[in-house]
Amino acid sequence: MEGAYPLSTPTASPSPSSRRERRLAARAAATPGIERQRTSTERRRTSPLIWTTVAVGVVGVLVVAVLLVVQGATPRTVDVASLRPPLSVAPAALADGRSLGEADAPVTIEIWSDFQCPACGQLAEMVEPILIREYVTDGTLRLVLRDAAFQGRRSGASYDESVESAAGARCAAEQNLYWPFHNWLFANQVGENEGAFRDERLRAIATAAGLDVVAWDACRASGEQQTAVRTETQQAVDQGVNATPTMVLNGQMIVGLKSAEEIGGLIEAAAQGS
Repeated sequence: MEGAYPLSTPTASPSPSSRRERRLAARAAATPGIERQRTSTERRRTSPLIWTTVAVGVVGVLVVAVLLVVQGATPRTVDVASLRPPLSVAPAALADGRSLGEADAPVTIEIWSDFQCPACGQLAEMVEPILIREYVTDGTLRLVLRDAAFQGRRSGASYDESVESAAGARCAAEQNLYWPFHNWLFANQVGENEGAFRDERLRAIATAAGLDVVAWDACRASGEQQTAVRTETQQAVDQGVNATPTMVLNGQMIVGLKSAEEIGGLIEAAAQGS
């Protein structure tokens, strides 16, 4: 029966429609290869640009990281010439080393402080002058400054700004200029462990405070005052002082910055009870 078997492939010349179909099939077969070749060529052309971009990005990240490390490790520069004068002047006639006031005053306040401590700076500039005017000059109060050089320990540096500034103040006391130097130090705080009390700036402060800088340098160079500062700081810890400022008013411990009015009330109460 005709047509019961599969049709065989014609052997005669292909018809126009068959040739068209073959051309279309040939194009379809050839196109993927062209596309693959084009894609491969584009990858070869763009690969160097991609790798260059990646390299530049990596270098940029490294540069930023280095800058951040350097900025974090380098103390902020402080201009030696830009010293601010103190807001007040302590009465020189009542000064005796690190003490200010009559020796037989009924009330004594010991102030444990650190020249780098911001709250100690506020106490020195805003509270102490009022206490001096209201109570020291009339013989009621005697102020005694003590070293609690805590802040410099945080830096871990070999040059401890808290210890060195306190040692400088002790050397100023040998010239009976502790209080002017004390005032100049507190007036020129610039953060903690940021170079405000580096050596050359301390010398500029000593000059501004009227010290014989040659003698003052010799005093500091001996190292004795730095040892005395560390010893007194340990005494502060042994007595329970763990924050600055800490005041001890006739044996009563007062921790932290207080107003002149609040401290004045305690002075008057202690004077009446003496």
